Amino acid sequence: MSGHAQYTGGAVPAFMTLYVLTILLLLALSFLELNVVMSPSAKKALSLFVYLFLVLQAGLRWETGADWKAYLQHFQSINSLFSSASPTSLSPEYGYNIAVWAIKLVFSNYSAFLVIHAAVYYYLVFNSVRRYTGILFLPLMVFYCVTMGVTGSNRQLIAVAIGLYALRYICEGRTIYFFLLVALACMFHNSAVILLLFPLFNRKINLAVLLLLLACSIWLGASQLPPLMFSTVGNSLGEVEYYKVAAYLGSSKDSLLDSGLSILGLVKRLCLLTLFFYNRRSLGKKLRYYNVMLNAYIAGVVLYFLFANSLLIIVSRGDLYFNALEPLLLASQVHLLPRRSARYVMASALCVLSLCVLSFIFFFQSISPYPDLFLPYKGLIINTDYSRILY
Repeated sequence: MSGHAQYTGGAVPAFMTLYVLTILLLLALSFLELNVVMSPSAKKALSLFVYLFLVLQAGLRWETGADWKAYLQHFQSINSLFSSASPTSLSPEYGYNIAVWAIKLVFSNYSAFLVIHAAVYYYLVFNSVRRYTGILFLPLMVFYCVTMGVTGSNRQLIAVAIGLYALRYICEGRTIYFFLLVALACMFHNSAVILLLFPLFNRKINLAVLLLLLACSIWLGASQLPPLMFSTVGNSLGEVEYYKVAAYLGSSKDSLLDSGLSILGLVKRLCLLTLFFYNRRSLGKKLRYYNVMLNAYIAGVVLYFLFANSLLIIVSRGDLYFNALEPLLLASQVHLLPRRSARYVMASALCVLSLCVLSFIFFFQSISPYPDLFLPYKGLIINTDYSRILY
């Protein structure tokens, strides 16, 4: 979806004001969390404040984010249990339709639905971030920027949050809970079926296997095999699925002409993967979930190399489940700083500032396909006179 922004009156406020405020808030709290011993009640109060701030930011937006018009029309079209239980052209999954119907029993206002959606989403994210990294605000700052470009993708955001939450059950050996959550995620977005790969990640990948995986994925990605296999599978599923696959292939070819992935995406992923893998032994001893997160991220890199040159739809949809771990892995590196060093405060400040700079880069990279859908932020109480034409 693309959009066109047109201001209808008054001076346009700074396009980045709210986003910058959010990032700087998380920056300050990150430094505080790393350097100040706080009581449990103080930590809980700060966490609750940030939680409510992000929930209201996402829930009270208006005409801001991806697929705004389509999801608004979908919300307005659900008027009964029968309609909610029947997949629509926008939402072929039962779970999202039923969730819309259930919330509309109490609130008929779309903004109320978005607030509830954001509350569930950020609850799952907050819980997962804190459990997997041992800290909250630093990984949250990076996560906020990395995922900004998919704000508005209501179905997949919930599916990604459920998948992130389910990751714990692999490490804990409670696979039945994991599979139940994957089934729930698939009820919100079919692409969540890719989460079934996660149980394969509860093991250590040695360097030789990693290099082999990367080499094979790059080589296969440069060939015509991925789109050929995708087309063959779609054709075997019937006429309807064949035409869907053909549409995906066509849109991917068009997107490739305009995308800036290739070399930039490759270098970024290889650099980060090298950092994460090099520190695996040290961080694996400190963080119970580090190895599973790393292996899942490796799967995302392999997926990227396989399909970035041919099927961007798979990269943009499937890679999100793995790439959501990138902010957590990045922030986890702070645990390598020597706690007893007199230079810890300076080192932690440098680390936090570096991640803040990266966060801004990730932010603009995330919204780059459709920046006019996010800049400026428009909500029910902010920039209300800004008119964004969506089509």
